[in-house]
Amino acid sequence: MADDLAATSKQVKEASDIVEVVGGYVALRQQGQVYKGLCPFHDDHRPSFDVDPRRQRYRCWSCGKNGDVFTFIMEQERVGFREALELLARRAGITLEKLGRPTQNPDRARMIEAMQWAAELYHAHLLDAPTAEAARIYLGERKLTGETVRRFGLGFAPPGNWLVRQAAGRGLSFEVLEKVGLVARQLNGEGFYDRFRDRVLFPIRNMRGQVVGFGGRILPSSPKAEGGPKYYNSPDSLIFSKRRLLYGLDQARQAAATSGHIAVVEGYTDVLMAQQMGIPQVVSTMGTALGALHVQELRRWMPNGRVILVFDADAGGHTGVDRALEIFVSQEVDLAVATLPEGMDPCDLLVQEGPEPFRRALTEAVDALDFKLNRVLTAEAANTVEGRRRAVDAVLGIIALAPDMPGQAGAVKQELVVTRIASRLGIKEETVWGRLRELRAQRRGTGRQAGASEESEKRSAPASPREQQLLQLLLAEPALVAKAVSVVAPTEVEHPGLRRLLEGLYVLHREGEPPTLDQLRTRIPHPALMEAALKLQDVGRAMPDRARSLQQLLAEFRKRREEPKRQEIQNQLHAACDHTEAVALLKRLQQHSVDVHPGTADGTGTGP
Repeated sequence: MADDLAATSKQVKEASDIVEVVGGYVALRQQGQVYKGLCPFHDDHRPSFDVDPRRQRYRCWSCGKNGDVFTFIMEQERVGFREALELLARRAGITLEKLGRPTQNPDRARMIEAMQWAAELYHAHLLDAPTAEAARIYLGERKLTGETVRRFGLGFAPPGNWLVRQAAGRGLSFEVLEKVGLVARQLNGEGFYDRFRDRVLFPIRNMRGQVVGFGGRILPSSPKAEGGPKYYNSPDSLIFSKRRLLYGLDQARQAAATSGHIAVVEGYTDVLMAQQMGIPQVVSTMGTALGALHVQELRRWMPNGRVILVFDADAGGHTGVDRALEIFVSQEVDLAVATLPEGMDPCDLLVQEGPEPFRRALTEAVDALDFKLNRVLTAEAANTVEGRRRAVDAVLGIIALAPDMPGQAGAVKQELVVTRIASRLGIKEETVWGRLRELRAQRRGTGRQAGASEESEKRSAPASPREQQLLQLLLAEPALVAKAVSVVAPTEVEHPGLRRLLEGLYVLHREGEPPTLDQLRTRIPHPALMEAALKLQDVGRAMPDRARSLQQLLAEFRKRREEPKRQEIQNQLHAACDHTEAVALLKRLQQHSVDVHPGTADGTGTGP
């Protein structure tokens, strides 16, 4: 199977001329030996994008994006390597039937199947069962159409242990149903009961459109509506994470990419009504505030788009906006805040006034920092000197608690944030920086902050030339991996990205698969890291006599690893009290040199 994949990857790449493939997305003009066009990955106003047919590579000289035909499709279509391979194979008329599908954790596959089974069952029950009449009335009162209900696969879980009986009749595994949170064990340990009962169910899908969880809304007429939670979600599992998934993103991503923004609301029906009213770029969290993992997921599908948090007027100035400001300063995201009339959620506003007021609120959204500054400066207390001082602390206190955004991008953003605060509040930038440092020392603890800064510097530090050269050689010539695997452990590579690449190559080698970059792509779904790997591979391919270069490099790794032992023997030699001990230590030192540089004694080695 692995050999088939490697061979087919090579075949597909050779059949996919990069000029023709890219030309299907970008208007290209030949200029000398390359083709030029506007970069599809950023707002390009001058042709910064080159496609080189000789090397079968592309590069944007403005935003830095570069890669081969696989990378281009992965970036352009927002898919993984396997999906890109399939798209290009279909384009080239190459069949992939013999390759099968990617291997999948069998537990995960069974869990997905269980969720799909339940979703279809709940949906059919909502549409047809007499016991779901109250649920149908509720959805009608919320003004959701039958088309919307069917499109999003809404369902209904009746009272009692209805799903347990259905599963028993089909002979399904209750252990799997328990893992995905559809059922739970009785308190006495005998048998199971339904976790979702008397609730309208909103299926939550991943980006492949697979149902991975449910959000359940208790019916207002239910006897359990008093005192119980209004909304009840699936628990986190192997296939479901509330901190990462966003409801409706599978339906909203295309519209978000086109419009350049996506709105994040708080409720399932808000998403459904926005879609129904022709505003598809709307998603919601699931009972949690927007977090870093949510932002990462959104940036995966719209790297340069704007994320707009939607609040009603009475809730927007409290915890939600403070959390938004923390995300704004700590993540690489353009985060804005939109407010609705007091007491109205998006669904109410859309039903009562139509789509235009909601669209206007999104258009008038302001970034999270300005929104917070507007809030603190409009308060009455901000008119006094002490009030303005408290306003400064209200904003800087949130920033002080936020994690540092790594790299130079983080430094630039923090500089811009401080400059804007100083300008809005009419104080010197140096004063703002000083107060921010004080608050960080107070709230995080001086020692912890120093440690965090040190760790941040370590993460952003460039890789050593030795580590870069190792990956350049191995990515350029996969046959050399067998020589490196017994000499250099992944833990000896300090840079986290290069260490991950090395570990991936070693795993492929151990499993008997070709340790090639194309194989690595199937294991590491990280476009930025793969882009870096392509650059390393290009450098390595330009190196002459790669086998000899690797031999010399491995000797350097041995020397670095054994240096502490050699130093310890030398220290003991200097402290030796008698001739016999000194001779023994000298022999150990000589033997150590031979061990570190095997072949030196007979003149065949490379030497230190």
